[in-house]
Amino acid sequence: MKWNDENLVPETSKFLKLKQGENKVRIVSEVGVFGKHWIDKKTIICVGKDKGCHMCVAGNLPKPQWLCWAIDRADNKIKQWEMGYTIIQQIQKLAQSEEYGFDDLPPYDITVIKQGEGLETEYSVIAARKDTPLTEVEQDEIENLPAIPEILEKKKKPSETTSLEPF
Repeated sequence: MKWNDENLVPETSKFLKLKQGENKVRIVSEVGVFGKHWIDKKTIICVGKDKGCHMCVAGNLPKPQWLCWAIDRADNKIKQWEMGYTIIQQIQKLAQSEEYGFDDLPPYDITVIKQGEGLETEYSVIAARKDTPLTEVEQDEIENLPAIPEILEKKKKPSETTSLEPF
């Protein structure tokens, strides 16, 4: 990779990062699950014990994470959203509820409230009161997104120097 390569530093707008307070988002894809290891304040995607993940072989189990595409309503851009168990569990409860239930994708925006930092961070998920259809522009953009399983397969490919690929 060359210094003038546009892909050297990824655009931060490609990834949804929750800020303190309310974050309004719209999930627009399936959700994929993967494992992550934390080593010296770095995250590493788990490629799996069967593929030689050194952390798994050493007995360190990965922490599950979930990945999907979502529209960040702060700027209306579609971004990859990685979330942990606390958030996914609350979204699943909405999916199963009588009032807000859905099968594939929620037909409404959700607000994720982030409070605290580090290990003291807490998340709350609130559904919008009304269903909101996606715009034609949003639908066109969503149709051209790579599928979540494809993204996860790329992230899990071992590099030539190590069996663990940094996230």
